[in-house]
Amino acid sequence: MDERSEAAPRDTVPAVISGAEHLHFACNGCGDCCRRHRVALTHHDLARLKRVVTEPVERLVQWLPPDEVDLEAESPSFVTLPPGPRLMVLGQTSAGCRFLTSDGRCSVYSARPRDCELYPFVLERDDRRRPLRLTLFEPEGCGDRAPMPKNLSLLASADAQRWAELDDYRTLVNRWNRLARHRLRFGHRVGTAEQFLAFIDSTPPHEATT
Repeated sequence: MDERSEAAPRDTVPAVISGAEHLHFACNGCGDCCRRHRVALTHHDLARLKRVVTEPVERLVQWLPPDEVDLEAESPSFVTLPPGPRLMVLGQTSAGCRFLTSDGRCSVYSARPRDCELYPFVLERDDRRRPLRLTLFEPEGCGDRAPMPKNLSLLASADAQRWAELDDYRTLVNRWNRLARHRLRFGHRVGTAEQFLAFIDSTPPHEATT
């Protein structure tokens, strides 16, 4: 995604956008994305999941080190934990996403993470946050052509909401990491994954501010 600025609203949608033909993408339900990709989570995603599942939150997530993630090691989404920086992702089994059913469906579809909701659309924006280009993330073989295109305004709105939630989450991660650096400076251990989950749960999503 392009860097975003405060120059214009996120939901400003131009009449014409490069890659508009991808709006005809329709998921064919193969479930391959749920088997191959890891889904990064925010506390907003966890809050939605907790409304529809009864399992402890610790069982919903896994923690990936930088060498297992297609992100820069200094990404603001990495959480400082005793083993080192880790990215919080949706848990998987040997068959893929833990919420993927035997018939290839999502058992938490109404509460699925934002990254799942937007997949496989990648909406690039210009320096005024206006949608500039639409591409698909590894779409080969996983989609059909829908006769009616997706609504670009709705897609742009969902994308903006995803970015807002990610910014919100990264604010909390930054706060946690600053505390971890302070503890390390004085020779103390940093908080555990369980303590981080309690930390982000103690701050209602809409109150996460700088």
